[in-house]
Amino acid sequence: MRICCGLTGNLELARRPDLYGSPVVVGSWEDDERVIAVSEETMPFGVAPGMPMRQAEHLCPQATFISPDPVAAAQLRELIASALYDLAPIVEVQVAGIAWLDVKGVPKPGESIREARRILRTAIGRESRLGLAPGSFSARLAAARARPGRLMRIEDVRGFLAPLSSHELPLDEEQLERLDLLGLRTLGAVAALGPRELESQLGREGRHAVLLARGDEPDELMPWRPPLFTSAHRQFEPPVEDREALLFVARALCSDLAGELGLRGAGAKHVRVRILFESGNPDERASVVRHPLSSAAELFGLIGAWIKEWQPCAPITELWIELPLLEGAGRRQLRLWAGGDGNSDEVVAALERLQERHGDEVVRRPRPAFLSSPLPTQRFA
Repeated sequence: MRICCGLTGNLELARRPDLYGSPVVVGSWEDDERVIAVSEETMPFGVAPGMPMRQAEHLCPQATFISPDPVAAAQLRELIASALYDLAPIVEVQVAGIAWLDVKGVPKPGESIREARRILRTAIGRESRLGLAPGSFSARLAAARARPGRLMRIEDVRGFLAPLSSHELPLDEEQLERLDLLGLRTLGAVAALGPRELESQLGREGRHAVLLARGDEPDELMPWRPPLFTSAHRQFEPPVEDREALLFVARALCSDLAGELGLRGAGAKHVRVRILFESGNPDERASVVRHPLSSAAELFGLIGAWIKEWQPCAPITELWIELPLLEGAGRRQLRLWAGGDGNSDEVVAALERLQERHGDEVVRRPRPAFLSSPLPTQRFA
């Protein structure tokens, strides 16, 4: 079973939670001047994504019109995906406002669903609609019909899909008009056809549409993976010569990077520091570390030592801390615990890192719980 979380019309809308409950239209007045996303409050006026902005303004002049910010929406997508990454083996989040978690094989899917609901509520500032079904298409349609904060569970997928409009299928306008002309106005009518029959009318998309209407779910999720590279940067104006000032800034940058690594569930295997001097000559230090670094203390312990050893040849204008190679934090756990692969030195080092970061009392003796779970956090109690 998979869970689909309907977040909002689009993550562009989630950037402005202060506008929840009022008609909002997201779109650009430049380029093709098309509507990108709309709030539910605009739909009774006939406003829909894809229509010209001028038409939307005519239909709903009282709406708030905001320009899209693809970078901010993509960053919100990354934050949501990284937060959901620990709850299920496969996670996919779209800027269109939909997040999927594949909870197949998870021993306690209910706990993952509840935590996903909490994470999504925190991220977008409102309750999400949840749907649980065997595939991503049926789960999305179930979520769209759930009440905010509620879960709609689908057992009989074909029975659930049959009365729904065929316009729910991912087809273009011309193909949907063709379905109407053929009298195929519900998913049940489409499912009654043979895949080859509709393929002869619509091409490959027709065959795909029949499989979706039958609940066969041919589509796989596109798993989100933590990015493999990140960096932090500070420019000095005026240039600095004091090593203490450089250490202060480096500590702050390490803290920012540690927060990002925590969200992504990753650790740094490769660390590089670059300093640019007023003379224009750069200098750098780099190292591949044995154990992935993820906390501010771990990062600054290495970088601070380098800075203390540095002999500046001129005033410093820029400081870069780069992590060119990241590793999923779960892999550190797997290497240490799964099948007894971790040697004693690695285990002791991991326990010491935990004690240093969280205190002596944090280290406990684990006992087996759900050893077959695909999630490392559920294998031991």
